[in-house]
Amino acid sequence: MHTADNRKTTSSIALMLAVLVTMALAAGCGSGSGSDGKPVNAEVHVVSQNLLHGIACPADSDRCDLPSRVALFVAQLEAANCPEIVAIQEANIATVDLLKDKTADACGGLYNVVWDDDPAVDREVVLTTGKVLGSERIRLAGPLRSALWVRIAAKVGPVDLVTTHLASSSDNRPCDTNSCPPPCEITDTLNTCQARQSADLLDSHMGPGSIGILAGDLNAAPGEPTIQVLLDRGYRDTHAAAGNPPCDPATGSNCTSGRIDDSLVDMTNPASKQAERIDFVMFATKRNCHTFQPTGVFAANGGPAGFANLVYPADHSGVEAILICKTTAANRAANTPSKSASTSTTKAAVAVDPATAEAVTAAFNTLFTGGTDANTKLTALQDADALRESFTARMKSVGALAEQTTVRVENMNQVNPDTVDLTYSILIQGAVVLDALPGQAVKVDGKWLVSRATYCEVATLGADEIPEPCR
Repeated sequence: MHTADNRKTTSSIALMLAVLVTMALAAGCGSGSGSDGKPVNAEVHVVSQNLLHGIACPADSDRCDLPSRVALFVAQLEAANCPEIVAIQEANIATVDLLKDKTADACGGLYNVVWDDDPAVDREVVLTTGKVLGSERIRLAGPLRSALWVRIAAKVGPVDLVTTHLASSSDNRPCDTNSCPPPCEITDTLNTCQARQSADLLDSHMGPGSIGILAGDLNAAPGEPTIQVLLDRGYRDTHAAAGNPPCDPATGSNCTSGRIDDSLVDMTNPASKQAERIDFVMFATKRNCHTFQPTGVFAANGGPAGFANLVYPADHSGVEAILICKTTAANRAANTPSKSASTSTTKAAVAVDPATAEAVTAAFNTLFTGGTDANTKLTALQDADALRESFTARMKSVGALAEQTTVRVENMNQVNPDTVDLTYSILIQGAVVLDALPGQAVKVDGKWLVSRATYCEVATLGADEIPEPCR
């Protein structure tokens, strides 16, 4: 992980001072122990935003005008007095480059961009005005999702943040013992399993005096199993803790998701409404903390004006929370570095025998690229006979998309003479739809094949039931 260099200009220093004064005067909140050593109130302001990567937008739209949408979001942060911690989902290198550019002069240049050069299209990134004390990204169950932990030095003491984007209807499915290891349960969906894993990541890094925050697009609404799992673990939903009403689909009030995500129609329409609340800031701590306003939907009315014709920066509305915590000098002294790590989504490229690389690539092309019939594709798949029935059914359900699909294989690593780990991406009409997936090829009777596990990870995305051969 690394953080972007801060840039401070003469004009931005005045803004920085104004921000610091505003924060110091906020609603009776101090910044550490008083002169008598007693605990005083300190606050932390967190915003979470699914910023929409835009890969489903028209090719000539620049991902639904991503540059203007990022600029609008940064302007919203500035209007909100530059929250100390900002969790962003659906980010990638294009988003990160724009964030670095737009935050260089915003908020006094105080924002650090925490990013690990992950190559995937749908990842998490964190902005913070605090010192970064540690970070780690892990892969979650299933082939697509990850969670990012960042420890931040704050006025309240160390804040351990995990931000994530859990499985949606497009890739959620029932769990099985292969795809959902502990702490997941066999009765979970992938979405719920990923929530357990994200909470485990956060819990594993939290110190006894840390403020733990789990923020992101959880693709689950209040009352659904995923949210209940987190509540049962002691996490608190800041929206509810602040006494905010539930989402009202009729008016869109207190809702965060529902706008069109493949065009700018809703993002340029001030009357467009959300329909459900699936974005959260949740917290867990042994400290004495409570929510304070503003807590709830972030920049619910959109704006400010002046960014193309945009009203909203994404299809999702952001969410925010202010936590006020009793804070001592010992809490502040706990702002110390924590071990950082990264479970990369890709393995470093290691040279393999050219003939092996060619054979492995050919197997992936045969299985995933359109233009061949089911019988031909099955010749490139491990355990093809067991998978034949479910494979042909899946191919039929995909329909014409199968003919528009191609695969890109990269970063091969020879694990042993009969196993090659690799990274691959699946494209439709030349556009990446599944990026930087971990895969494996196995050598069976002298022939390289796509492993059954690799095929099943992709073929069961969004399925209501897992075929027996993939369990």
